[in-house]
Amino acid sequence: MSITRRNFLKGAAIGGVGMASAGLLAGCAGQASGSGEASRAEDAQPSKVSVLGSMEPADETFEGDVVVLGCGPGGIACSARLAESGAKVHIVEKTENIGGTGMVCSGNCYISLNSEYQLEQGLEADIPAFYKEWLEAVHYHCDHEVLSTYLRNCGRVVDWLRGYGFGFYMKETPPTNGLSGNEYRISQPPKDDDNRKETYGKMVEVVTAAGGAMHTGCTGQELIVDDAGTVVGLRAAQGSKTIDFMGKAVVLASGGYGANQDMINELCSVPLLGRDPVLNNGEGALMAWAAGAAKPWNLGILCCDTLYPIDENYVSYPGGVQALGNVMQDPAKGRMHVSQFGKRFHSEDAFCWVPTYGGANGVAYDEPWLFVIADQSAIDSLKEADPDTVSDAYLASMKDSGVLFEGATPEALAEAVGWDPETFAAEFEAYAKLCEAGEDPVFFKDAQYLVPYGDGPYYAVRMAPTPFGTCGDLSVTPKMQVKASEPGRTVSGLYAVGTESVGTMHNDYYWALGQTVGWAHTSGVLAAEEIAASVL
Repeated sequence: MSITRRNFLKGAAIGGVGMASAGLLAGCAGQASGSGEASRAEDAQPSKVSVLGSMEPADETFEGDVVVLGCGPGGIACSARLAESGAKVHIVEKTENIGGTGMVCSGNCYISLNSEYQLEQGLEADIPAFYKEWLEAVHYHCDHEVLSTYLRNCGRVVDWLRGYGFGFYMKETPPTNGLSGNEYRISQPPKDDDNRKETYGKMVEVVTAAGGAMHTGCTGQELIVDDAGTVVGLRAAQGSKTIDFMGKAVVLASGGYGANQDMINELCSVPLLGRDPVLNNGEGALMAWAAGAAKPWNLGILCCDTLYPIDENYVSYPGGVQALGNVMQDPAKGRMHVSQFGKRFHSEDAFCWVPTYGGANGVAYDEPWLFVIADQSAIDSLKEADPDTVSDAYLASMKDSGVLFEGATPEALAEAVGWDPETFAAEFEAYAKLCEAGEDPVFFKDAQYLVPYGDGPYYAVRMAPTPFGTCGDLSVTPKMQVKASEPGRTVSGLYAVGTESVGTMHNDYYWALGQTVGWAHTSGVLAAEEIAASVL
């Protein structure tokens, strides 16, 4: 099987999301990007910004101090902190729930440098050293001041969250490579113990006690600006009703566009299958760009996480995919990764600790998928670990769907997949020699993971780097002001927190590890404190 990026993009049938919004894409006006180029998908489209006084009257209008679009971790933290200062905040949320992605993410590596909680555990962080580690990890391609601001404030925000009852706990897993391992990290409460729900509920109560309100079922449509171009409100739709929310500033906490497959296809380097669970359709970014916000250099950055089985039409195989992915990509059992052409292309041991790195590498080099090679013992282990899910019938159905391939020999496996048999057989033999020698002179795979394959039959499962969401939509200042396309300027009255702006601290990839939730809470607090000090 041979596929190029061009014919893949042309012929792939994207599936599995069902949340893309063509109408949403059609509603964005063409704006200059941060590099001065016209935006690609939005040229000659209607604007998503209206000037105050030129609009048709709304069905209903709410007046307040600040409007916050989105009630995920960033939005609710920002709203509660504003309410603590006495601000009247209107929270505009498209779903009927609070917490957003914060209710479903793992958040297992929450950065909490020098919080009282970690200091109580005897872990005093060297923030300058951690900062330098981070810069090295992203090759210095990030906003250094925003990063410094985050690292210097994340600890106190954790203590603030604990004041609301947020029950952090120390990680117990072994240290991981990079960024000081787990030494400076803590974990969020388990997502199924109701602690997050209770904590976010208390924050909403603080908002309402200060005269604000939570408006559910409302999707943002347009930013409202005054004659000077300052953002002073938000127009939203609630069913067939149009509602205007007016204030002195608007905070975008709408979570990116991870559920909008059209935007992923347009803006990301390969058409990855979005798995965003909370309907983050990109309306915040589209409105901000229409208002003159800069498009960052790393627009299209993704949170690429664990690989999932997928077919050649990029449709994720249903049922038991996580089990198959985890067992077959385990490098401790000697797994070999090959490209769409049947050749190794990276060191598989990265998947021991951060699967996101391998996924991000595939995205960067236009690899729409990779194949994990396993022997019969791996399949037997899979059945033993999850017999209720992984049956012979289940595996047969995966073969029928073009996700799993089998061959008695390496040559037969190559023929089943569509690779050149001689090429793959040579690659398989070369890998066996690396295992025998205990050394990988090309990709430098750790010797402990150079485990030889057992007897056949052999299997190949097609896997895709799959994004949990996007995180490079908008650039912000250390005060969380949205940067304008004109260098040195900001979009007056507009702020962005959480996923919308986390790409500011990253390169062209994002390694996950729960950092987005910590950034969301911290950036929300920082935006609130800036607005309270300078706007209200």
